Amino acid sequence: MGNGRKKGLFLLLFLLATMVAMVYIGTEVFQVKKITVMGNKDVKDEDIIRIAGIPIGENIFKIDRKLVRERLESNPLLKVLSIDFNFPDEVIINVAERKPAAAIPYLGSYVIIDVEGYVIEIRDRLDDIPYPLVQGLGLMGCTVGKPLSLADWYQMKALSRLLEGIYKQQLQEDISEIIVEDPNDIYMVSRNGTVVRVGQAIEVDKKLKWLKTPNFREIDSTGANGILDVSAANQAIFKPLEEEVTQ
Repeated sequence: MGNGRKKGLFLLLFLLATMVAMVYIGTEVFQVKKITVMGNKDVKDEDIIRIAGIPIGENIFKIDRKLVRERLESNPLLKVLSIDFNFPDEVIINVAERKPAAAIPYLGSYVIIDVEGYVIEIRDRLDDIPYPLVQGLGLMGCTVGKPLSLADWYQMKALSRLLEGIYKQQLQEDISEIIVEDPNDIYMVSRNGTVVRVGQAIEVDKKLKWLKTPNFREIDSTGANGILDVSAANQAIFKPLEEEVTQ
């Protein structure tokens, strides 16, 4: 058999194998039979599956991950971590749930955000909220389910670091306000009215630990009129406002 005939036979066999593979892929072997949801707590599995819009019986190779992600993240509470395929017939959706972390006054309303600055909802009024009110943020606009639009995004970067530290140390119910007008010199106000100077959003964990000390708790509970300066993470200095006036 000549080389030409061998090449022709090989090509024919290759084409036949390709056609068989295509037919096989199109069979029910690769049709979605199971959708597994991971990482959710408050949003129900069935709601996530419904939002994802993946029909049972869909060919797994035809699923557009980008489109499914967009559908899921249209719910402002959902952050998609991954969309994976467990061949031949299972789709695994791994999500994280966004949690309200702070409120921002804006145009007569209040914008509720998570620690990354994604808008979870917009409220007309606030009652007794268990998270801080953010002041001084250069907010240019907001859309539910999208990141805040800011004049200076570094403000959000600094705020995010601070919020992560606050929630990590479970101080969210102790902080009334966060003032980030100058992201290099941040202030907070406790529920009892004590002002805390944080300074830059660096060494946040060390700075916030001062708010959990017995000394601060005692000062804060008495409603002392002053500023706790923790801008240098290795020390905390309480300055009564009366002293500042006389200096």
